[in-house]
Amino acid sequence: MSVRIRLTRMGRRNRPYYRVVVADSRSRRDGCFIEQIGTYDPVKRNDLFQVKEDRILHWLRVGAKPSDTVKNLLSKAGIMLKWHLENSNLSEEKKKQELQKWELAQKAKAKPAAPKKEKEAVKEEKETAAKAEAPAEAAAEEKTAEPGLREEVVAEEAPVEEKAKEKTEKEAEVKAVAAEEKEEVKDDKEASEEPEAASDTEPEELAETSEDEASEDKKA
Repeated sequence: MSVRIRLTRMGRRNRPYYRVVVADSRSRRDGCFIEQIGTYDPVKRNDLFQVKEDRILHWLRVGAKPSDTVKNLLSKAGIMLKWHLENSNLSEEKKKQELQKWELAQKAKAKPAAPKKEKEAVKEEKETAAKAEAPAEAAAEEKTAEPGLREEVVAEEAPVEEKAKEKTEKEAEVKAVAAEEKEEVKDDKEASEEPEAASDTEPEELAETSEDEASEDKKA
């Protein structure tokens, strides 16, 4: 029977959580297992991988083979390095030196991560401050924009008033011209009627003069 050190999925949908177990290679992924020796939570930022180092080394000595994922996790934790040094022919001093080198390398990797976290924290603080200041700035902009809007409204209303005045003035001029034309027409009509009246009275006067002359001739 071959034994494998592998992961079994737990948790819920979109929230995976894994157990590190020692199980028979013929059993299902989430089936029965021999021993649970650790956990792996990919959602967490810190302490993603936690295992019992002594039990891992025990099962490795017995002949258990880790899966590719578990092997990568063990190498990041430094357990695989210890396993290889244990099986090597190096002296104890060299083994300690190799472990110290690995630890220093891990510390060097962890140092740049700290400033990044600090920068992220500073960015978050700035974003929260900007969000808090945004309503105040918007209110101030509205207040400063109100006089400008009023001036624009007044400037827009002024041409409208001027146009209205021009229209009224034009209408008054048109009415005055129409009135003058009407008066001229009346005067023309009256002037044309006066000669006709004069022409009507002339025959009457001629008739009267002719009658007077006839009466005088009779008397003579």
